[in-house]
Amino acid sequence: MRKEGRLTRWIGWTVVVAALLLLGFIIGWFAKPTHPNTPNDTPSGKYLREFLDEMRPEQIREHLRKFTRLPHLAGTEQNLKYAEQIMKDWKEYGLDSVEMVPYDVLLSYPNKSQPNYISIIDQLGSEVFNTSLAEPVPEGYEDVSNIVPPYSAFSPKGQPEGDLVYVNYGRTEDFFQLERDMRVNATGRIVIVRYGKIFRGNKVKNAMLAGAKGIIMFSDPADYWAAGVQPYPDGWNLPGGGAQRGNVLNLNGAGDPLTPGYPAKEYTYRLSLEDGVGLPKIPVHPIGFHDAINLLKNMGGPIPPNNWKGALNISYRIGPGFTDDFKSQ
Repeated sequence: MRKEGRLTRWIGWTVVVAALLLLGFIIGWFAKPTHPNTPNDTPSGKYLREFLDEMRPEQIREHLRKFTRLPHLAGTEQNLKYAEQIMKDWKEYGLDSVEMVPYDVLLSYPNKSQPNYISIIDQLGSEVFNTSLAEPVPEGYEDVSNIVPPYSAFSPKGQPEGDLVYVNYGRTEDFFQLERDMRVNATGRIVIVRYGKIFRGNKVKNAMLAGAKGIIMFSDPADYWAAGVQPYPDGWNLPGGGAQRGNVLNLNGAGDPLTPGYPAKEYTYRLSLEDGVGLPKIPVHPIGFHDAINLLKNMGGPIPPNNWKGALNISYRIGPGFTDDFKSQ
């Protein structure tokens, strides 16, 4: 399991694309009836109806497209351009005041010259299988630069080696069941879990508490596919080569890892990277389920209970390790 990357302090802005998500939440929240018997002729019903009548789905679609087409990691130039565009738009829409407030926060970026990957090593030390270094580029994005390779933000560097163990969703109860009922220990091993049920940072924390050396996460179609829907770009299901990105911090609302509980301003006392709050201590890497199939289908060990099985056409054996007849295809 190879993990490269870098942590960087950068300037963040409060007016970011997340504002669009907040707007969508507000629309959805106020669009629901406050009470099934609330008449539309009440003052609140009247204002709500006027508000909803001004909503234009085509404009929402246009704005979402405009602010999501290009990669815009926090702290990057494109992210700043989007923030400035949102500020400009809001002023034109008549808001009394719109400001961008800078913060000096800890951010994490992938090493594009050495993309992360997972490899299977045979007894002679040769790599018999490697996971994808990048996702397939969808039609229309061939000329888009700075596409972010799969990575887990704030994962430390490292190349741990060890037997692979499958631990369902990586919940506390999954690790308990692994050791208590299946008699398999995760200590000193690399665990593979599927996304879902709990926050990815909690999965990493649970793996650390179980003594794992590293953790791999994948998106199982059982959790990320809707029946009758095509994978992207023909539909909105996650394609087999798609890997989720996101941070793997375990902050519990503390804010920035180096200034927990306080605003990340230039005058705020900062912890060292070694003492940062919620930073994982083991390498983390996300993969698509096409790569996950090649790992999971070759694993040995017992077959888990049915509630540990997803929608892949494999047995979901838990390991540890692989069978002798490893198949890369």
